[in-house]
Amino acid sequence: MTPLALALLLAAAVLAVVDWGAVGRDDLRTEKRARPAVGVALIASAAVLDPQSQAQRAAFLVALLLSLARDLLVPGGERRFRLAVAASLAAHVAYVVGFQQVGWSWLWAAAGIVVVLVATLGFAVRLVLGVRASAPGLTLPVVLYIVVLSVMVVAASATGQPTAVAGAFLFYCADALAGWNRYREPTPYAPVAIAAAYHLAQILLVVSLT
Repeated sequence: MTPLALALLLAAAVLAVVDWGAVGRDDLRTEKRARPAVGVALIASAAVLDPQSQAQRAAFLVALLLSLARDLLVPGGERRFRLAVAASLAAHVAYVVGFQQVGWSWLWAAAGIVVVLVATLGFAVRLVLGVRASAPGLTLPVVLYIVVLSVMVVAASATGQPTAVAGAFLFYCADALAGWNRYREPTPYAPVAIAAAYHLAQILLVVSLT
């Protein structure tokens, strides 16, 4: 990783902590500024680092840009929320494409599949039932999102790269907790945990490019 890329990554980490504090204080004004700033710093870091695969970096840059679009859309109304979910879904697809550029180990993929199956049985089914009860029109989109997110985790696992695997699992945790908090059991501490897992996931995925 180049010195400039590392400096930008550290800047992203500092801005992320600022965002977590804003979320914890319900400081919407600071959150609206800090969260997109994290995304910009991550995009810049990914753009200037020395990647192991140029094709993977290109896919990850698309994913990070889509995540930035997601950050600019929330918080907001229901329509903006749905657009944000669509952007996040497309970002996961871009990450899957990126992971495909660095090889595939069926042994590591199998480990990811096992974890995803356990998560599905322990969490995803209950989440879908919660969505079906509270917002039935979103049932199929949520199922699609869970499927794509699970594929992303398996694709990351197949690379065998610790930072990629950790980043993907943190992304799964962030999105899972966000869905659970919205449709099952809202908790006061969930927003900060979601923001922290989301940013740490992105930072680790950028690091995995090197």
